[in-house]
Amino acid sequence: MELNETLPELNNQIKEAFELQDEFVLKSKFLLDYNIKPRDILDLISEKDIALFCTERDIKSRGNKILNILDHYKDAENLYLENYENIGFRKFSELKENGIIIKESELGIKFEELTKSLLIKLGLNVDEKLRRKLNTRKDKIDIVINLGNNELIIIECKTIKESGYNKFSSVSRQLKAYNDLAKRNNFKVRKSLLIAPDFSDEFVEDCELDVELDLSLMTASSLMKIYEGFKKSTKYKQFPYKLLMRDVLINSDRIIKAIGK
Repeated sequence: MELNETLPELNNQIKEAFELQDEFVLKSKFLLDYNIKPRDILDLISEKDIALFCTERDIKSRGNKILNILDHYKDAENLYLENYENIGFRKFSELKENGIIIKESELGIKFEELTKSLLIKLGLNVDEKLRRKLNTRKDKIDIVINLGNNELIIIECKTIKESGYNKFSSVSRQLKAYNDLAKRNNFKVRKSLLIAPDFSDEFVEDCELDVELDLSLMTASSLMKIYEGFKKSTKYKQFPYKLLMRDVLINSDRIIKAIGK
């Protein structure tokens, strides 16, 4: 994280302020797990160090510097979202050409973070606290949407280098384990959802024939289209999650039509 490069003492400040036990805590996924937002971090930093960070990162220093920093990184998030599908397909060269410098080993985590961000923008209750509570050393759910009344949607994110995600047996075992985990904690899984850039025809067929797992599939491009359609909708403040319950391979055009009525 860039803040740590400019302000090496910040890691210890955050550990102390939020009573965190890990040695290095300045990691976006780690902080998100604890619902610690960028503004929470920036509010810990002295005015002098904020000014230093703005200077080193070529961020506008006139006016409210904290807001300037947040705006700067909001633009960066928009750039990542514009390349959401490229990140899912692990198109490292295309990302570099589009101005995104990221380690190839970080693409999976970034895809998961962006998926989470899109679901939050849809108004869904992405429950990080519950996810941490449910997860074990062996079984680690990517995303939990809390529907209330002890009902959940469990989401798994996958990136691929080639067209058509095709590892059905592997991912079905994984999601069945997550379902069992939720049941042991007295939660009902209303839907399991797998989000990836693409799925092979064989994978979709295997999913249709599976009688144990109530699994739906959504491509990265479909999620982006649904988000863009939702932004234009005046009917809903929160995305109606029941629209995700009907299809095996989610049809974004049908959903956009439904929320646009």
